[in-house]
Amino acid sequence: MSMVSRRGILGGAAAAAALLLGACGRGGEKLVEAAEEAATAVDGVSSAELTIADGATFERLLSGTVSLAAGDRAGGLETFDEAMRGIVTTLHAELEDAEARSLRVGGITGILDGGEELTPLDLDPDVVAATPRLDRVTAESFYGRYGLG
Repeated sequence: MSMVSRRGILGGAAAAAALLLGACGRGGEKLVEAAEEAATAVDGVSSAELTIADGATFERLLSGTVSLAAGDRAGGLETFDEAMRGIVTTLHAELEDAEARSLRVGGITGILDGGEELTPLDLDPDVVAATPRLDRVTAESFYGRYGLG
């Protein structure tokens, strides 16, 4: 009898976890659309294609590309910075504080007209690490730069 109870409890816990994780995806499409809209509203952004996913350790990841009309790196960095400002500001406005701050945005790449890629690390985010890595860049890494929270 106690074995059945344990199985029932474990099954219930697994079902609850599945529901909670499934709920993480709800509203994700609207968030992605809002972030893409914020990026494409920036002068010099041709398009934005973003996706949101859950990472291996339950963190959320926003990744994708922002196509930039600029052909040179300096102009591209300026435009990419403004696009990231729009994206991060949207995340800050749309999500609860803790979720917005922890959302990983290091997978967003700016693509110059000539094909050169820019990453969030090119924008010098506030990453607390001796050796910054893209997978550790969160939306909060840009809060100081963009005057948020």
